[in-house]
Amino acid sequence: MWKAVRDMDIAAELVGINLMRTKLMAFFVSSYVVGIAGALFVFMWRGAAEANLFDIPLSFRVLFIAIIGGLGSILGNFLGAILIVALPVIIGSVPQAFGIPVDSAMVEHLNIMIIGALIIAFLIIEPHGLARFWAMIREKFILWPFPH
Repeated sequence: MWKAVRDMDIAAELVGINLMRTKLMAFFVSSYVVGIAGALFVFMWRGAAEANLFDIPLSFRVLFIAIIGGLGSILGNFLGAILIVALPVIIGSVPQAFGIPVDSAMVEHLNIMIIGALIIAFLIIEPHGLARFWAMIREKFILWPFPH
């Protein structure tokens, strides 16, 4: 029902789906999941609820995860979160593995530049994000030995 209402609510209503009930159910379920995630974020990861915990950079980070991962995809959000969280670690550890000293300010600047370039690239080249890119790669590997 949720997919039908998301794709075309008028057609879903014509088929016999109660729009108000379906939208309220989606709202209740998403509110429950977000409430549990927020409680786990605050008390399990941060340790305490403070006013400065939810600032603008955190909001932008969540927005960037959704844009890079792909809007409307659960797998895309996971892939975007992995990329956004792992990118500074990779930028800091790969040059040090080769013996190139990198300070933390340079890592932060490179991280911001790479994330900005990725957002622009994904919005222009692949608007569905990493989820669609992963689906295309998976389809290629499924058909790999026999392309037709």
